[in-house]
Amino acid sequence: MVKYVLKKLAIAVVTLFVILLILFLMMELLPGSPFNDHKLSVDQKQVLMESYGLDKPVWERFFIYIGNLLKGDFGVSYVMAKDVPVSELIGTRMPITIIIGLAAMVLGSLTGLILGFLAAFKKGKVLDVICRILSIICISVPSYIFAIVFSYFLGFRWKVFPLLFNYDSPVASSVMAVLALSVFVTGVVMRFTRDEAATVLASDYVLFARGQGISNRKILFGYVMRNSMMPIITIMAMLLVSLMSGSLVTESIFAIPGIGFLLTSAIANNDYNVVLALSFVFATLFVTARLILDLLYGIIDPRVRVGGVKK
Repeated sequence: MVKYVLKKLAIAVVTLFVILLILFLMMELLPGSPFNDHKLSVDQKQVLMESYGLDKPVWERFFIYIGNLLKGDFGVSYVMAKDVPVSELIGTRMPITIIIGLAAMVLGSLTGLILGFLAAFKKGKVLDVICRILSIICISVPSYIFAIVFSYFLGFRWKVFPLLFNYDSPVASSVMAVLALSVFVTGVVMRFTRDEAATVLASDYVLFARGQGISNRKILFGYVMRNSMMPIITIMAMLLVSLMSGSLVTESIFAIPGIGFLLTSAIANNDYNVVLALSFVFATLFVTARLILDLLYGIIDPRVRVGGVKK
């Protein structure tokens, strides 16, 4: 088990290093610079580049950045909040994104689980067809489209919720964003739940239980949920991370001061350190979630550790 854990940790570390290198090179290849103000002369821009160490070779800046990163230092903002540590910017905005993401995850997961199990029990019938069509729509249509629809009807036409984020009513201001982000989760969880539950329902032991006269309720909680939840939990874990990075446009639509809105603003302003830090944070969340799932698989099923089972 120790060898398996060390192997997975090594793969995670190497993956993050490669991701950071790619991100750093992409920042280098982007046109323009953080100091695009037309009021600045060429000499002034050069002074700024030297003061922030941006005049050094790429490889030197990369290893300096890694050294600072190991200390928890993501550098400072060049444009959006001049000389403010990027870690401070992320720290103040991360809680908002996490709360909205968790709320969307809970809402979408519960809705998807309920509809998925109902569709599995009604396989081949009208309800099953409706749920499958609904899941395709939820997965295919981008979240920002739903955000625009909710914004128009719930915010503009019916004035149920504030159009833009308001610190005086943060809960009401976040409802439409939560609804928009939860739609994709609902579709994915519904599809996986329906397929996994339908497979379990068609198994011999469930057919035997039904032949013994066991009620659908006992079959659901005693057989179906127990044997189909592991793959569903796996996809839900990855969805939770994707919500954090997938809220970029949605947060911008509702002017929610989260890390998604921060990233889009940083890209627009060529604030390289903010863009690099947030992109690396998102990548770290994905890799960490995948690592945790791999370790859990290894604990639950020893065959995974020796390569006997393909995930």
